[in-house]
Amino acid sequence: MGWRRVSLCFLALSVAIVTDVQARLVRNHVNSICSTWGRGHFKTFDGDIYQFPGMCEYNLASDCHETYQEFSVHVRRKEEDGNPIVSYVVVTINDLSFHLSKNLVNVNDELVKLPFYQGGVQVERNAVYIKLQSKVGLTVMWYLGDSVMVELDRDYANRTCGLCGDFNGVAVNEFIHNGRKISPIEFGTKQKVHLPNDDCEDPYEEEDDSREARSVPDSCKQFQTTCDQMLHSESWSSCTKLIDPEPYIQTCVQDMCGCPNTTNDFCVCSTLSEFSRECSHAGGQPPNWRTHQFCAKKCLHNMVYEESSSPCIETCKNQGTSSMCEHHRLDGCVCPPGTVFDDISNRGCIAQSKCQCYHKKIYNPGEVYRQDQDEW
Repeated sequence: MGWRRVSLCFLALSVAIVTDVQARLVRNHVNSICSTWGRGHFKTFDGDIYQFPGMCEYNLASDCHETYQEFSVHVRRKEEDGNPIVSYVVVTINDLSFHLSKNLVNVNDELVKLPFYQGGVQVERNAVYIKLQSKVGLTVMWYLGDSVMVELDRDYANRTCGLCGDFNGVAVNEFIHNGRKISPIEFGTKQKVHLPNDDCEDPYEEEDDSREARSVPDSCKQFQTTCDQMLHSESWSSCTKLIDPEPYIQTCVQDMCGCPNTTNDFCVCSTLSEFSRECSHAGGQPPNWRTHQFCAKKCLHNMVYEESSSPCIETCKNQGTSSMCEHHRLDGCVCPPGTVFDDISNRGCIAQSKCQCYHKKIYNPGEVYRQDQDEW
């Protein structure tokens, strides 16, 4: 009989001590991110912000440098309670097509369960967003019903097309066509995806707000002060030092002005959420500005919502991951300080000392299991 080894289930796993690792990993991601939020607002890869209220399926971002497309991202909105929300996102990477809806994910027309891994693509979902990440240098995050963010490696600079622009480092040139200035409506309609049997109509030119998203109609002046005070408050100072708040103040005004009911969270929360995310991407520290009565977010179990936290969640199986995390900080649900997520018995956030371990069955802290040499 082979000799045996006694293993104790301590579960106070040693965490690698990595000095200043997070400081070294902080990068400014703003210039490689495109996003859309609220009432049809878009920020291109080059930082230009405009409004396009189209409700059809549009090319958000695609690799257009050569005949062969490495990827494409399409998006469509629908109206819900008088507000335009994202209905679905379609991501195509090589020969894989991902259709992301709020409740279902299909890959090449087949329903799949999440998390999903195939062909260098990972799709996962939590209480806040659906995230698709690919080895081709593309990340798509859909904050459900709120906004869509596309992040690209800089290898794609000057080779993209779509509502996100050409990623050439020059703002506003998307709105110059054949030497003449065009409106966001004209620019947006050029990105329409023509689907069979789809009678969706593009928005009319008169629906277009100002090209610069700066003009505020007299009927909306009342919201200017509200939005200005929110984003110029001292709590946002870490963000306003890095990002110009003025375009976001104007999108806030536009959303509040266009909302059928100004008490609806959608009227203001979308732009505040977007500004907060851009702040995190730029290396700033947005405040925890949400309350139970204002733009609240729900988390599962006993997790709490943080505006800027590591996306690498500490769990019983994976302790110390946040200190080694190479991804930029995000908003989302995290465990309170001093706890980790129980991914063994799914008990929510617990003290690390209460973590169990699993070897064919669950063992509690302090319990002993024996392991044959053949199992090493």
